[in-house]
Amino acid sequence: MYITIYHLGALFFGSVAIYNLHSARKYGESYLPAIVASMMFISSSLFLVLPLQYGSVAFLFTTMFALVNYKKIYEINNEKMRRYIGDSQSAGILKFTDYFTGWKMLHHLNRKYGPAKASLINTVFMWVFSILLLVMFSYLWPDIFSSIRYMALIVTMTLIGFYWQNKKLLENLDTNGFPEVKKK
Repeated sequence: MYITIYHLGALFFGSVAIYNLHSARKYGESYLPAIVASMMFISSSLFLVLPLQYGSVAFLFTTMFALVNYKKIYEINNEKMRRYIGDSQSAGILKFTDYFTGWKMLHHLNRKYGPAKASLINTVFMWVFSILLLVMFSYLWPDIFSSIRYMALIVTMTLIGFYWQNKKLLENLDTNGFPEVKKK
């Protein structure tokens, strides 16, 4: 048996679903991110066991579900940002894991550079990390990652969306009375 991109996708989305479920239970948040990650896990798993049409249909339904619930997901991210702002008030130095979890690093950068620059720095950091992973995987499994250009395009387009979403979140938090966030 060999590892395919669908195995990696199912593993990734399964772990994201477990993390979101844990976060929802721990902080009393909405289960919507866990539901979306579970739907992505199911879509990736269907690609493994059934013909591609079933996984494609499941992925289409997951995309439609996420688009319909965009406003709710945006509000959940807004609340997570508020919680992390409260958690990082006293923390001056970021831990190593904060560079990969995003919110604390994003808030730290926002205090230092403002919303647009903070979102850009965070997005570039995630883009470089993602491209390095793609290159590494293309050398480890060249038959699976043969279309690295298309994957890099998908990563780039997704991260452009994250840039705009994070910028909008940070600007919203700046205008809603967070005096410790400086605008530059």
